[in-house]
Amino acid sequence: MDNLLITGGAVWRGAGFVRGASVLLSGDSIAAVGAEDEVRPRAPAGSRELRLSGESVLPGVTDGHLHLSTWAKQRTLLDLSSAKSLADALEMVREEARRLPAERWIRGWNYNDTRWPEGRSFARRDLDALGIPNPILLQRVCTHINVADGKALALSGIDSPDGILLERDAIPALRAMERNVFTRPALKEALRSACFELASWGVTCAHPCGADDYGMEEDLSLYAELRREGALPIRIFSYHDDLACPALPTAFGDGWIHYQGLKIFLDGSLGGRTAALSSPYADAAGESGVLNWSDDAVTHKLRAARERGAQTMLHAIGDAALDQAIRCIRRVDAEFGRECRLRDRINHVMVCRPDQRRALAELGLFCEIQPSFVPSDMNMAEGRLGKDRMPWAYAWRSLLNEGLCVSASSDAPVESVDPWLSLWALMERSDWEGRRVSAPEERLTLEECISLFTSNPNRAIGQDHRLGRIEAGFAADLVVLDRDISTLSGTGLRDAQAAYVFAGGKLSKGVIGGWERFGA
Repeated sequence: MDNLLITGGAVWRGAGFVRGASVLLSGDSIAAVGAEDEVRPRAPAGSRELRLSGESVLPGVTDGHLHLSTWAKQRTLLDLSSAKSLADALEMVREEARRLPAERWIRGWNYNDTRWPEGRSFARRDLDALGIPNPILLQRVCTHINVADGKALALSGIDSPDGILLERDAIPALRAMERNVFTRPALKEALRSACFELASWGVTCAHPCGADDYGMEEDLSLYAELRREGALPIRIFSYHDDLACPALPTAFGDGWIHYQGLKIFLDGSLGGRTAALSSPYADAAGESGVLNWSDDAVTHKLRAARERGAQTMLHAIGDAALDQAIRCIRRVDAEFGRECRLRDRINHVMVCRPDQRRALAELGLFCEIQPSFVPSDMNMAEGRLGKDRMPWAYAWRSLLNEGLCVSASSDAPVESVDPWLSLWALMERSDWEGRRVSAPEERLTLEECISLFTSNPNRAIGQDHRLGRIEAGFAADLVVLDRDISTLSGTGLRDAQAAYVFAGGKLSKGVIGGWERFGA
């Protein structure tokens, strides 16, 4: 069994950093943690050593919610995030057509029309006017709105005069596009590359969310193939919005690839005005968003998950969606009791009234937030919600103050997978330029932030006995940063990089002579 002694770092121990502490890795586990003079004698003869100079050593980061396969695909396609206007985005589509064969679909993603001076988004007429031979399908940054040209609509059998496809209306077009663009080998390669990029940021565990109803599936068999090939550097605990998602050969899976539970999309997005609000949008009189399911349908899904022993994760951005989640969970609790395997997770919790925060805490639910939404939504949120509702929005500290277990995630491809960027967003709550601050009273400390990316998401999935902490007996999932972050803020924190990353004791980033690595 290989052993590695990590010395001279500032080691995160759950409540703060301990400078000069040492960590002994033995195989896939942590054998000892403590002062160097206590740990070094426990290192067997022939142990390798990684000598640091005060850099931070943390548990491996867990990304508690992302659409991993979708992000993997989109990394290979047309990224429209840099478009500063509608005209700019259209030119990017035109340029993409110049490099692709005529029969190849153009799949663009990540455009943000709220930043465009034209004051509107794409429509079918804009795409048709380009006069290019390729079918075109473009997706908004929130992933809940797609826009197609006439050729893409015809190939998909969709009749849409304006080409704007909300939520599940886009499924036929998404299916047709994927048949044209992605073979199984191409998808597997895209997924392998994406997993190694995640690992390069210090991520050792991810909770991908499959969304069959939105054309955003997760195929666990692809992860299993990568695992067998030694090319899966992160643990996978996945959720799926299909009750029929088959169990793995090992029931729900193992400690590396695991079917975690059922995802239920209660509403849409704030940017697309499909998030369900209890009163109309401030900038769209008469529009209050959409609840995707009736209470009876949501209750049926929750009941089926409880009967199967699976956890649920409920997507709730608007306060009306949160009201529905609370109502339906209470109904199922009355039938089954609250002593289930794991309590439900509420994802996003973006617009949450004080009475709802209290209800979530009383129910003992887990909350999953996306810190980067604050800088990304800063120029849009108040227009959508109005000033009166803004104190309810993105209120992360208020959730913690209720005693809730809160974890953080990227929601990639909606936001960047960089966890240090998210950590910065939690602490600073500023726009991307660092000038404007939103609700400074909701900022978190560094110590609070780290728990949201390490111990808390593993508590949410019932793995906090072996993942998310640097303690003897825990899995050897660690990230060594290129700096000591304990006293940093602003760009110093935002620019942090992983120097070494271990998952199950194996390296996915960094080089230590003779130490086992994942096969890239």
